Amino acid sequence: MASEVQNFLKMLVAESNQRETKLTLKAWGKERTFVAFDLFDDTFIFEDGIWDHLENKDSVILVPKSVFVESKPGEKKRRVFGNIMTVTSGNHAVASIPLLSGQFWDIKGVDEEQRGETLMKRLVCANVVGDTIEISQRDVETPDVVEMDDWLQALGCPMRNVVLIDRIDSTLQYYNKRGQEWRIKPLAWTIGEMHSAIRSSSSHIHSCIKYFHNVKGVHFLTYKNFIAWGEKIEKNYQDFLIGLTELAGTNEQYPTSNLMLHKYRTHHEIELFGLPEGVAEQVIIPELIELHRDINNNEKVFPQDVSERFNSIANTFRTALIEPAFQDEESQTFIQTLYRNITGQVYFDETYGLVSSAFDDMRTALPGATYMLGNRFIHDGADARTIAILDVLEREISHGDRIEHVNIYEIRSNSESVKLGEGKSREIVFKTMWNPKDTRIIEKRLAQSSTGYGAYTLARVSAFRSLGISYGRHRLIARSDGSSGDIHYFTRARYPGIPFNKIPKMLFCVRDPVTGKYDLANESADVVRALIRLLGGSAAETMILKKYKVDGDNHFCQSKEIIEFGYDVRYGKEMPIGLHLCSIRGTMGWEDTKQDEGNLLKMFDFFIREFVGTINKFAEEHPVLTRYDIADAFFEGFSAKTREVYWNYMNRREQFDNYSPRIYGDYRFSEKWSFVLWSLIEQRKRLDYLYDLFMEYFAKTNPEDAQD
Repeated sequence: MASEVQNFLKMLVAESNQRETKLTLKAWGKERTFVAFDLFDDTFIFEDGIWDHLENKDSVILVPKSVFVESKPGEKKRRVFGNIMTVTSGNHAVASIPLLSGQFWDIKGVDEEQRGETLMKRLVCANVVGDTIEISQRDVETPDVVEMDDWLQALGCPMRNVVLIDRIDSTLQYYNKRGQEWRIKPLAWTIGEMHSAIRSSSSHIHSCIKYFHNVKGVHFLTYKNFIAWGEKIEKNYQDFLIGLTELAGTNEQYPTSNLMLHKYRTHHEIELFGLPEGVAEQVIIPELIELHRDINNNEKVFPQDVSERFNSIANTFRTALIEPAFQDEESQTFIQTLYRNITGQVYFDETYGLVSSAFDDMRTALPGATYMLGNRFIHDGADARTIAILDVLEREISHGDRIEHVNIYEIRSNSESVKLGEGKSREIVFKTMWNPKDTRIIEKRLAQSSTGYGAYTLARVSAFRSLGISYGRHRLIARSDGSSGDIHYFTRARYPGIPFNKIPKMLFCVRDPVTGKYDLANESADVVRALIRLLGGSAAETMILKKYKVDGDNHFCQSKEIIEFGYDVRYGKEMPIGLHLCSIRGTMGWEDTKQDEGNLLKMFDFFIREFVGTINKFAEEHPVLTRYDIADAFFEGFSAKTREVYWNYMNRREQFDNYSPRIYGDYRFSEKWSFVLWSLIEQRKRLDYLYDLFMEYFAKTNPEDAQD
């Protein structure tokens, strides 16, 4: 079945006027016939019949006709309408070189000295990949890329079939404001996704050699594929020679071999993958060029001689590899490294290894809507869940205000089995006319679909927020999936900060107040102490919440505590200034609600043991403070938070005691709530006991550090 891109090209052919003459041009030993079609001011130059035989990575070029208009110095440039599209097999040079040199019909080329800059900065290059046209921005300005994108859509190519593969800040910002960030190709999240992206980048140019094609137009030749090509010496010698010409050959039209033809930064049209800088250019490429020259100039060079010379080159390639794992294309090292190269991320990884993965790296944009003057235009592919979210946003904005843009993201799972669009959590980032900044909210599917669970969830959040627990405002929304009734979700604000167990190392370190640089060799005792106090407060909240699951885990310090950093006037520098809890799961989970001494002590013992284990791990990682200094700071935070919540409760005790929302009886809300309030009183009353219990367990796990 024809792809949508293929149908799009066929539609252009059917609706355009074909020029009478055809052109035949030769490149790297292969002749190609080109046909041209005109549609009003636009011209389409296709390799003859390619619309019936599209292959992965077929090349597309998009360029305004105005690029080819000459003007004399001081003369105003003549205005020209219309654009040009080329579609060919092979690489982009198949069309770009004759296009720039004026070999296509009445299209004038550009001056020879301007061709390199025009190629990089004005020609928008793309490739047909599956059912999409993937645009590579390279050094082209964002407005020029957008112009070609809009043109493709105006011609009838669906928005969902045009993808931008370079994550350029200015381009991201532009499409973000259109609510179309989902059209910029997301980065892979799992090894499986990386592997899939690598497979889809597989391509050929003219020969049998298999490459991996990156977003900047570079064709990577791996060691494995290099060896596979070499095997053609015995199996099909002519195929080997065609491949050698593709790598090392030159002619009048193409005076530079592909191995040396400049493509992006220091990279070339074809690159040998996995070698240290300079090895290919200094050792391997000269030998390949010499082999090609000798074969062309000496009829007495036999396949056996070629085989010996190739094996020597291949051995040099193998021994020079930066990682031996690069020989195995199924290895994780190979997959991760090649993926960074084909996506271009390798060019932006100067701080790689210094900072942790940001929350924003864990999400992928989804089709949503573009807003224009307050009117919503739904994107093709937006699902029912997204539309329900947009409905809620529109209902909640103030009278007279209007939405300017919305982008909806799925927060990715590490699971290979969760398909995009089916994840539990989404983030919504939107801006309204009266708000100078974006607003961020999290939408999450409820953990259970049982009757009344949504009410039970919100009742717990509201009750504990009123007590002073660090939850944000939650709202319940529902949508119908058409088969199993309503599906419930809740929304909350996205809390500013970083999960406690994912704080980058540098944020613990001393920072120069003038330069802003971090001293990675020295941790700040102030930062470590402030963090552990916040964690102590969170531990007090965890005990009050009775966060407990049937697996015996309270999930303390497992990415559910969000630490907010900001300027602290007391210290005169950036410090940890607050903590937010982002998970409801397990709240009021302690099953035994008997209000007696035995149950109380059992509950205390469980939570204190869990806290001590966390503190020990933290102390090992941050030796700038002694273990007992850390333990004391932790319990200072625990005690302060306990006193705060207790005061809030006693100040409105009658209201809290009488709180009885209409919750389905199976959830035992009233019984659990009564136990929470009773144990809160006991927690405040027995702070001295809890401190002694905490230090007892702490001393048992740290006997070598026992205090004098």
